[in-house]
Amino acid sequence: MNINKSKTAAYFWSAGSVLFFVAIVLYVFVSQPAVDSDAERTAQLIESWAFASAIWRLETLAVLLLTISSWYFATIEKSMSWFLVTLAHIVMIVMYANMLGAYPAAAESYAEAPYLYPMVYDTSVWIFGFSNFLFLTGMVFIYISSEILSKWMSWTGAIISALGAMGSLALFFEWLTFGDLMLGGPLFLILYLLNAYLGLKLAKHHDTTTSHVHP
Repeated sequence: MNINKSKTAAYFWSAGSVLFFVAIVLYVFVSQPAVDSDAERTAQLIESWAFASAIWRLETLAVLLLTISSWYFATIEKSMSWFLVTLAHIVMIVMYANMLGAYPAAAESYAEAPYLYPMVYDTSVWIFGFSNFLFLTGMVFIYISSEILSKWMSWTGAIISALGAMGSLALFFEWLTFGDLMLGGPLFLILYLLNAYLGLKLAKHHDTTTSHVHP
């Protein structure tokens, strides 16, 4: 069976982006996580662990799809932009391992060991800021150099990515809190929809050939 690898990678990119869109909607607009204090975070986490962990597992699957897809495009094009996106999602996997593996025990032992949860939480926030800075920086250049999207769509994607990259860097240096960054949630939603559309355009571009991908 002849499989168009470029087209498959493009569909992986779209699927991963849609999964992230759904996960962000559920997390921000349905879960509405408390961000004011560690005591609030741990109490809510224990109460809603089944829901929160399901969202993070969904995001982990999305990260896997985006890693495979971006690595494919980085490899065949020798593109630094796609390589940054790949590296970012590999780093993200560490974050989800920390969240899914360490959060429950740290939250449940908060009364006895109150230092533990802030440690694992801050680790996740640090990784989130760093990995998203890499991811969104890569996306800036992918959108700017795209020849398969309209100009307005390319620049919209590039501008949102640049704003997200700056916000993520500010989070990394503790100039912003995670709660501050979540105020830009709608922009992240728009970006993931644009990313999903980019994947569909890449798939169409590779409908008959596996050669030459633009980023």
